[in-house]
Amino acid sequence: MSCSHGSGVKIDSRIFGQQDVVEPLTAGIIPHQVDSPYSNMIIYDLAGHHQYFSSHSACLEAISLNYPAIFLLLQDLRKDPEAMTKEVYYWSAMIDGVCHKCPQQSSVIVVGTHADLLTPEQLKENMSHLQSVAKMAINHEILVHVLALNLTKIYSGEMDQFKNLLYRINKDVLSMSPPIPMMCHMLLAFLREKLPPDTDAISLSDLLVYLNGDHDKMIEADSNTIVPLLKVLSDKGLILFIPSKNPLNSWIVVHKASILKKVNGALFADPSLKEYIRVASNTGIVTKAVIKKIFPKYNIEMITQFMIHFELCQAVDLSQVETNMASDGSSSSDLAPLFFFPALVNVDRPSSTTVPKNSFSWSMIVKSTNQFFTTRCLHVLLRRLPSEFALPAVQATSLHSHITPSCDVWSRGIKWLSETGVTTIVEMSETFQSLSLAISSPDKTDPKYLELAHSVLVVIKKTCQEFCPHLEVLEVISCPPEASSDHSDDTQVELSSLMKALLEGDKSTVDVKRKKYVVIEEWTKKDVEPCLSYLVGVSPFMVPFSSATCDLKDLMNDIASIIPAKWRSVGIQLGLSSGTLDSIQSNNAGKPQACLDSFEQVFSTWEKQGPSPYNWNVIIDVLRTPAVGEVALADELDAHHSKSTQSNTPQ
Repeated sequence: MSCSHGSGVKIDSRIFGQQDVVEPLTAGIIPHQVDSPYSNMIIYDLAGHHQYFSSHSACLEAISLNYPAIFLLLQDLRKDPEAMTKEVYYWSAMIDGVCHKCPQQSSVIVVGTHADLLTPEQLKENMSHLQSVAKMAINHEILVHVLALNLTKIYSGEMDQFKNLLYRINKDVLSMSPPIPMMCHMLLAFLREKLPPDTDAISLSDLLVYLNGDHDKMIEADSNTIVPLLKVLSDKGLILFIPSKNPLNSWIVVHKASILKKVNGALFADPSLKEYIRVASNTGIVTKAVIKKIFPKYNIEMITQFMIHFELCQAVDLSQVETNMASDGSSSSDLAPLFFFPALVNVDRPSSTTVPKNSFSWSMIVKSTNQFFTTRCLHVLLRRLPSEFALPAVQATSLHSHITPSCDVWSRGIKWLSETGVTTIVEMSETFQSLSLAISSPDKTDPKYLELAHSVLVVIKKTCQEFCPHLEVLEVISCPPEASSDHSDDTQVELSSLMKALLEGDKSTVDVKRKKYVVIEEWTKKDVEPCLSYLVGVSPFMVPFSSATCDLKDLMNDIASIIPAKWRSVGIQLGLSSGTLDSIQSNNAGKPQACLDSFEQVFSTWEKQGPSPYNWNVIIDVLRTPAVGEVALADELDAHHSKSTQSNTPQ
């Protein structure tokens, strides 16, 4: 269960047992273990400060990896309708980004608070507005319940209604929880009960020592036996298994919630909170020494790998860095490696960063005024782009100047210059309602330019689909002034209409801003080439692997036959709804090859109506997700199909 920031509410002891009063100013996430005759649960109390949005999302993605969650959203009914609308849409964006990855349907209980301070007429009007907004803002695949509470009265009819609703939803969640093997239960019990107190994480080598010393000898202390069990528990979201090249150096995070609370509270605290620690310059660079100081209890390798796993940061190799040592006399071993945290970047766009003339410019614009791209989506994008395109390592003048000698990162964007002279700018608008890409090259017919433009588009679109799955957007490209009938400098054409016009041989389309006539000439074919290759998979210069269409027979042979039991996890990551997957499961229940038949239906549904493109790039990325966890299989397929594609590329 997750709830918004604390308000001094005490949980009714009749149901949940005696609980402490929630802190009025929550730092990060505070987990509360609740044991009752009905079930055991953890309530995660989320701070409401906007600085936490990105890290909250990362934490909830881990917590809700394989189980549906119950979200409790507290909304002050005294606020005006516009403020309530903004706040409900704000939190629903986070909830939607988390819940679409869950295998079963999650629930949201929207609680209107301070009902006792309103007149009956005001209460009726504001609750009607809250119900209407909640139904519109929260994705239809999530169950939504809206009620009003007087939180000053623990014993009331409204409180009984709330408790009964919570009990019923929790019971449904328990009934949907998938079973795990008995050996996994035994290993989980050992991790939670037989390790030293306050052990949040342990290395595999140390775990084997404890298993050897266990007098019951119920579990064999062998890495070949233990690692598969740990992976199952990690896939279920019960622990986190962080593998290493040397298996014995792998880490097992037993209590994710405890570490998430410490990481979230320490690194991303609002300056007004007592927990606030200045951990980085405005550029988001954090040294190894600082992380050691913040988390003295934890092994530095474990805590950094933990944060990298949740895409909160990226490690940078100091051996490639031009640096002046810090004035405090830190040694190179204290500094290496450096860590880049996009969420901690707090600098404006450099004045020297301008979009070059004659650039290929593409944008995604949110259709609804109440929706937006999330900060989690932006921060993951700012982390992935430098990693994906192997940008040069960090340049650290006093450790804090630029991310790279040829790469600038600011709070809402990134710019870099490739070795071939291609300039790329990716930036989020101030309102978070549009995301744009501008890319320019001395030679637009250069295959490397086209390949880079195509690849950046793929990363942007996939990241947005992953973290803003139900956002309704309009894709546009910018055209030169001479193309528009009024010679405007900011002529934008809807991409879908332009593609349709090109494919049908039309000579014009319409500017989306002014509804003016736009002429389609040779400039269009040249400037839209990156989108042509991305959307259609056809280019005179390259045949990108990501556009290679899947074949059902190959999918069944290469994936389904190898990991048949993971058909549902794959379906979730492909964007299929819980209702669709439940129907597939019902159709194949009791069949001799139920998993394979289910896999075939998942792939067929993905091809016909899936939200993501039906190509090998998508399915390989799905295999690499933590929920599926088949990285080795993904790498094998990637190498095989990339080689096959290259051999068929026209010279």
